[in-house]
Amino acid sequence: MTTTGGGARQQSDDSALASIAGLGYGGWQATVLSAAALIISGFSLYESSFKTADVEVFVPPVIRYARDDGGSVELFAVPVTITNSGARTGTVLSMQLDVEDLKTHRTKRYYSAYLGEHQVDPNATNRSFAPLSIAGRETFTDTVRFYPDGDALPALVDDAGDFRFTLSLLTAEPSRPDLIERFWRHAPQPVSFERSLPWISEEQLGSRRITIAMKMKAPPAGTGEKAATAPTAP
Repeated sequence: MTTTGGGARQQSDDSALASIAGLGYGGWQATVLSAAALIISGFSLYESSFKTADVEVFVPPVIRYARDDGGSVELFAVPVTITNSGARTGTVLSMQLDVEDLKTHRTKRYYSAYLGEHQVDPNATNRSFAPLSIAGRETFTDTVRFYPDGDALPALVDDAGDFRFTLSLLTAEPSRPDLIERFWRHAPQPVSFERSLPWISEEQLGSRRITIAMKMKAPPAGTGEKAATAPTAP
């Protein structure tokens, strides 16, 4: 007896397998999937290994004003957080702080001289600012003390008021940049912010070496907020 059903069934199975193979391992669908996987892998490799340093700086709502050298040298103590969202190491060589008195429109430039809070003891050891090497995906947080870049006198701040600050980072450029560094590297953008000095006392700044908090500009009158006033001297 001759049976023909098995051969037909085998031929049908072969056709189905061919169709599945064509859908899963060939044709435009497979090409698209392969291309997408290749793009994702390439992007992941770039982000994890080749992306240039992407340095940003952040400043909190409160900074501090102080005086050094018996009150003759003014300074600003600014807490900063610097992030590097790139894959390569970024190096901050120095920081620059430009300050404008919004009442008189006088300006002055300050440089990153020391790290750490302003010390009450004039003989305390200072930590000099040194270039900061920030690895990829890492952060740096500390207080930076900015001193006048040039003549200390006359001081910019001689009365309470509002001030505009522009903080800039000077970063190192690679001595032998590769193709990615040449076309995709960019310098950090300056950060501008305004803070208010509520009061000032030459005596307390000079002999007592206190610091005065400078906060975000106070809201307009009538909002229920009370303006800050100078503390009473003992």
